[in-house]
Amino acid sequence: MQIFIFLVILLEGFAAISGLYYYKKKPTDKAVGFFAYFLLLTYFIEIIGTIPTIIYWNEPLHYLKGTFWYQNFWLHNPYLVISFVAYIHYFKWNISNNKTRKFIDKALLLYVIICIINLIFSDVILQSNSVVTYLLGSFFLLGVIFYYYFEILLSSKILNIKREISFYISFPALLFFLTTTPIIIYFKYFNNKSPEFVEMSGSVMIAMNIFMYSAYSIAFLSLANKRKPTSKNLKNAF
Repeated sequence: MQIFIFLVILLEGFAAISGLYYYKKKPTDKAVGFFAYFLLLTYFIEIIGTIPTIIYWNEPLHYLKGTFWYQNFWLHNPYLVISFVAYIHYFKWNISNNKTRKFIDKALLLYVIICIINLIFSDVILQSNSVVTYLLGSFFLLGVIFYYYFEILLSSKILNIKREISFYISFPALLFFLTTTPIIIYFKYFNNKSPEFVEMSGSVMIAMNIFMYSAYSIAFLSLANKRKPTSKNLKNAF
């Protein structure tokens, strides 16, 4: 299991590098540049998140087991808020309707306020993953992605969907959060009662992470050197 966890971390780093490579090739795509730097942040967060594993496997460090270093929740709960904000912000940039974009901005601010209040006034930040952060963030993100799909269906982008990098980012993200949200919701109820559930949920989380970051990397590298057709090419497609 530990080998697969480190594989996920490597894939996160590779996805970030691939995204930066795409951005270097297409510097006008600011949204992807933003997303690539977010992936780089994710990579560094995950590296810091290996501290409990390092403590566990190194006996001289076992004196740290009673400290907050032996838990990742203090790190991952604030990161979860940042993560959902980054994803939602990225897809907002790919939505053309100004009213919808303004609504997303206001809703995003409210989401951040709710999450911060929840982390400050509850004991969740040091004990478990915040269900409030994950549940609200997942539904919010899925709603934004579905609206993004709705706009694609009503625009000329549908004719060139295979070259839309945002589409290739949206599908793995959609599948990842649809799959992992139920696990996060029920994990705290079963983590001490059902070792089988813990093992199964861990395997699913790892598999989905491998799928998502592999898909990002492939999309970035595949589309980095491809040009989008001009409006003239699109007209000729009818």
